[in-house]
Amino acid sequence: MAASMDIVIQKYFAENSEEAAKELAKDLNKNNDRFLTFIEQLESHLTSTDNVTRGRATQFIGDVLELLPVAFLTTEQTEVVARFLLAKLCDTHSVQPHALKSLAVLTNRCKLLPNGLPEDICRTIFREIQNQTLSHSDRRSTYSIFQNLLGYSNKAVEQMGGDFVIGFIQQMDAEKDPRNLLLCFNIAHYVSSRMPLGPFTEEMFEVLGCYFPIDFVPSPNDPQCISKEELVSGLRKCLAATADFAEYSLPLFLEKMTSDLQEARKEAMLTLIACAPVYRGRLTAFLGSLTSTLKREILMNISNDLVSAARQCIQAVYSAISPDELIENSMNDTLSASIVELYQDSVKYFDGSDTKKSCLAFSMFTSVAAASAKAFCVVTPLVLPSLLSHCSQSSQVSDQLLYMKELKDLVSLIEQFNSYKDVVQVIKDNHNALLELYETKLNQTDNIDLQLKSIEGITLLTSPSFCDVIDKAQVFATTLLQKSLHITDPLLRKSVLSSLHNLVLQSPSLGPDIVKSLIQACDSGASINLVFDTLVQVVVNKDLFQIVNEFLLQRLSEVKTEDVSDALERIKSLARLFVQMKSDEQCVGLFLHTTVMHLLQSSVSSMLQWTDASRECCALYMTETRNFFKTLSQYLEKSDIISMWNRLTQLMLESNTTNIGIVGDFPTLKPLQPTSPWQHTRLITLLEGFITGGDIQAMIDHRETIFESMFILSQECEDSFTRASACRCLAVIFNKAPIGGEVHWLLEPLLERLRQALSPDRPLMNRLRALNTWLWLTKASECRGHSATSILSSYLFALLDDSELGPDVATGLAMIVQDMDDTFSPALRSNVTPLYKQRFFSLNIRTLLEGYERNKATGRQEHFLTAISSVTSYLPLQVLKPHLAKLVPMLLLGLKQDNSSLSNTLTLVNSAILHATEEVTPSVDELTNQLLDLAHTHKAMKVRILSLQCLESMTSLPVHKISPLQTKVVSNLARSLDDKKRLVRKQAVSARCAWISLGKSKK
Repeated sequence: MAASMDIVIQKYFAENSEEAAKELAKDLNKNNDRFLTFIEQLESHLTSTDNVTRGRATQFIGDVLELLPVAFLTTEQTEVVARFLLAKLCDTHSVQPHALKSLAVLTNRCKLLPNGLPEDICRTIFREIQNQTLSHSDRRSTYSIFQNLLGYSNKAVEQMGGDFVIGFIQQMDAEKDPRNLLLCFNIAHYVSSRMPLGPFTEEMFEVLGCYFPIDFVPSPNDPQCISKEELVSGLRKCLAATADFAEYSLPLFLEKMTSDLQEARKEAMLTLIACAPVYRGRLTAFLGSLTSTLKREILMNISNDLVSAARQCIQAVYSAISPDELIENSMNDTLSASIVELYQDSVKYFDGSDTKKSCLAFSMFTSVAAASAKAFCVVTPLVLPSLLSHCSQSSQVSDQLLYMKELKDLVSLIEQFNSYKDVVQVIKDNHNALLELYETKLNQTDNIDLQLKSIEGITLLTSPSFCDVIDKAQVFATTLLQKSLHITDPLLRKSVLSSLHNLVLQSPSLGPDIVKSLIQACDSGASINLVFDTLVQVVVNKDLFQIVNEFLLQRLSEVKTEDVSDALERIKSLARLFVQMKSDEQCVGLFLHTTVMHLLQSSVSSMLQWTDASRECCALYMTETRNFFKTLSQYLEKSDIISMWNRLTQLMLESNTTNIGIVGDFPTLKPLQPTSPWQHTRLITLLEGFITGGDIQAMIDHRETIFESMFILSQECEDSFTRASACRCLAVIFNKAPIGGEVHWLLEPLLERLRQALSPDRPLMNRLRALNTWLWLTKASECRGHSATSILSSYLFALLDDSELGPDVATGLAMIVQDMDDTFSPALRSNVTPLYKQRFFSLNIRTLLEGYERNKATGRQEHFLTAISSVTSYLPLQVLKPHLAKLVPMLLLGLKQDNSSLSNTLTLVNSAILHATEEVTPSVDELTNQLLDLAHTHKAMKVRILSLQCLESMTSLPVHKISPLQTKVVSNLARSLDDKKRLVRKQAVSARCAWISLGKSKK
């Protein structure tokens, strides 16, 4: 074995091969007793008179050790190897780097070092190594040794105390390599935070402070290099490691905060933010200078970043010197005295002569107030009166908005400090003045932004923390109620309703009176829709839920069949009510036993009242009811889904109305029979909604029967609304069906029957119905990524050759790539695979292009052209970009097709012009002619506008390609300036201006 080891060693020195180290490590790994034998075998090389040979032999020890497992060596072996390597540190300077690298490996792989060894390693390095004379990689070995020792033998190193501190300082001094600096900063942070620096505090700071602020610029050619942010963070942690640095750091920070370099000022403030919680009381000696400097930075307002950093910094400083507890509201302590002094220096900016300066000053004091509860109690009495005065007396709305924003920021701090009684008292002292201002702005201004800020402010002030303001809360509730019955602006209405909801949540005793007032408003001519919307928002508990639910049901029962719009609003309100209280089990139970039963009864009873003249009204009513059941099933527990499923299936299959609370016999009620009246068959929308939103795993009984019945309805029912509902129901069941044989069992029989229905010898109406069903099944299959997808889509593409069905297939393909979140989405528990639309396009675009080329000589090429337009119109440009060279000619031809996908095609063309210039440029002449024609002659306003947008986007194409067209385009666009639609004229002006200034903009 010794002979084989000697061969490997010779191989290493002869070939300088890493394989030799790996081979030797593999052999040693079997028996650690042989490691010292390996050292002995190296004797002739380790004692060679040639410095290079000695160095390589020393390095070989580290190379082999690095390939061995952690803790491979015993304690005795570790000490022998370490002592030997320490002796090599006393060798010539050409051997030292190799010894350092091997020591770095040893201290990393051998975590339990013998007693005394860590100290000997450190002292030997401090004595023998002149670190800054070494290369940067060799210096890194030194720092790695220190880092390893501090990680695994920290107690031994810490016992060295000042000897290690001064030794490390000397080794680190003048380091410039960024990777090494990062190691040094980590070590310095540990040493400064865990070891007493004693008389070497200033030396440690000097060796660190010389790097502040970091101005390192990483090399663009080295993606793995250290970033500036890493160095900044490392140095920042060092300076914040101990409060002993404060007397040296703070003058440095102040110097940099007055620098001409914005980056230096910003870095000084951000570093002070990190240091302040550590320095705490040490900041007091420099408090005046710090606050004065930060105040100047805020008021200069050079950049938002600097102002933001200064505000954060002044908050951090005052937070650091604040007492841990709010002892007393004295103005004699350091914190209070400093804030008062800052106020006296800044009060001249509160006169309002310069609104921007005033707001900056107010924002500064808001930051000070945010520092602590004590600071808030000092700042608020000083600043609030001036702020209230400006809010109420400013004549310009823009100024009022600025001051109201500052007021809101200050007042909102009560949420942060409302557990302190002194803070609550400060707000109470100013409570009436604040409420008066907010109520005035809310009631006497038409500006929506002012009203929004007023509502936010009053909501804060009516918090239960102020126990004596319940009367004010009632007044505010009344004001909000009045607003909720008249405001239609979406943003303001949302704020009003949100505040009203929070108010009732905080003061539940207000709830019954608010609900009562809203119910009375229904009889006094208020907008029913606004009343219902508000009613739902104020429901926060079971009692209010019961009152509002009963009221809405009563109103729903009073609606006549012809007043379908009123019924729709009531059903929507009931759905929102359920969603709001879905987490309350009692409310859900009450909802299921009352509201749901009522809607089922209403749907069944109303079928007797619908007439042929009210088909559209019935469709609207059943659609909203379907949405209600979809929302309901989304949030029900499994047991409730099973119960409701059984009720619905018994109603549909057995005409059992007893389960839904209707007493009587309905022998003719057969919703699943295609020959039943349309009033009956439309009841399947209840099933559709429930299946769409619910968990299909809970709908086990009769699921196959329902699936079969829906298929028959989709093919044989004469009512188009029923057929559409049946198709959606089929698709949802197929999409949600459990993985396994059931999916194939459901699908395969249907596909065979659909193929027969699609055969050319069948009537066109039957073929169209079968096609619609096939499209829906394809959509469901694509969404879930089922293996039958290729069969379904291939058959559709084959039908493009059909002279009768081809046009319908071409336009129907759009459905497969359209978003249908109301039918297929994860929120509805559907199976939706990521990027299914992109997959469908990638797999089938070649078939469509080949079909187009194949049918150029026939009249069926338009089918493929429309299909390409339909599919591409709903896909992101990045998916289409690899195919654009072939697709652009198709899109240009698609612009000649006057079909429903034309607007989508134009949208895609616009994206291609902006983001795929190379593909569009060759066709610029033809594209321009078609767009000009559409912009002037097409009957649809949307198409004309999109055409004009495309023309405007064309000005981004290479100028040498489009400049010959400039005169022609400008002249033709003049015709669109007389378009009868204002929006078209507006877009025409924009496009024409872009073309007129084409030459100038490109110069």
